[in-house]
Amino acid sequence: MKTCESTTNLLSNLMISLQRCTLLWGTADIHDDDPQVRVVDDCVYLPYSHGSVWGLFSSDGRPVLEAIDFREGLHVPGDQRLPGEGRIDVAVAERSDTTYIYVGRINFHYGHFLVNTLPRFWNITKIKTPNTKILYHGPMSIEQIFSTPYVKTILSMLGLTPEDFVKFVAPTKIKHVVVPKTSFEEQRSGYSKYKSLCHDIGCRLLRNIDSSARIGTLYYSKTRLRSAVGIITNEIEVEEYMREKGVRIVYPEELSLEEQLSLMSKAENIIASAGSFLHTSIFCSPRNITCLNVTEQINSNYTIIDKLNRNAAEYYYPTAMQVLPQQDGYLTARYLPEARAVAEKLFEISRS
Repeated sequence: MKTCESTTNLLSNLMISLQRCTLLWGTADIHDDDPQVRVVDDCVYLPYSHGSVWGLFSSDGRPVLEAIDFREGLHVPGDQRLPGEGRIDVAVAERSDTTYIYVGRINFHYGHFLVNTLPRFWNITKIKTPNTKILYHGPMSIEQIFSTPYVKTILSMLGLTPEDFVKFVAPTKIKHVVVPKTSFEEQRSGYSKYKSLCHDIGCRLLRNIDSSARIGTLYYSKTRLRSAVGIITNEIEVEEYMREKGVRIVYPEELSLEEQLSLMSKAENIIASAGSFLHTSIFCSPRNITCLNVTEQINSNYTIIDKLNRNAAEYYYPTAMQVLPQQDGYLTARYLPEARAVAEKLFEISRS
């Protein structure tokens, strides 16, 4: 674990190139109580369609707020609000007494799955019965979603199969829907139930893995990604320095979830630029993380997970970081001057 004194001494020599990140983009409140669970009667399900209104609505056209994944507040997204007087023309009516459990939009992007989709499953093993179907939104069939390996792995750890899920392709009236409120509000707050859910999944995945062998330091690299939210175009310089220092290089997109958890759970120290692969720590015991942050503010999703998991995590912004024109496959691109010098300092901090 890092000590305040040693870290402070190091930082006194780093002010020119590295800045310790202390500001959050969003908030990071932690709740120990259970998220709310609401039973909604006689609601309307509008199927997901990109560019159109979708979601769960009460009979008067108001959105079911507990079913919405808010971000940074309580503003209902534009595609989950009905225009005008909010009337719904329902062509198909589900009139059985079937009770569904609603889990929101299933997003199979790794980071979004962990912070948007999985948090609604916090009590699924307690409230689901053999005959209860899980209702979801999304453009893909559940068979397509289960073809994503890590999704299949996580859901199978909860005892779920494609046969448990259903979605409708037309506006549908539903008699009863159980809506567990999310246990992770993106860039806002997290619940202890989310940590418990992920820890239970992690324990099941790691129970047959020998955890006695320890790994000194891991470096998570994006150099082999062909698409991502953001990249550092010369990250290979950081990677090469880490390799020279005996650090094990990890390309998470090339590993199964079980392999990622095995490596992360054995590592004494983790170094990485900010990326959703760091969210994997929520499945492990508390981790030591040193993060190269590409902005001065920390996306509070990372802080929420760090707080829930009690990670010893520090984030550093290289003040000379340069923003480049957008590149194909990447939302943002940046160049890191003196990359090897920054890598050296990150390595020193991780070991302090």
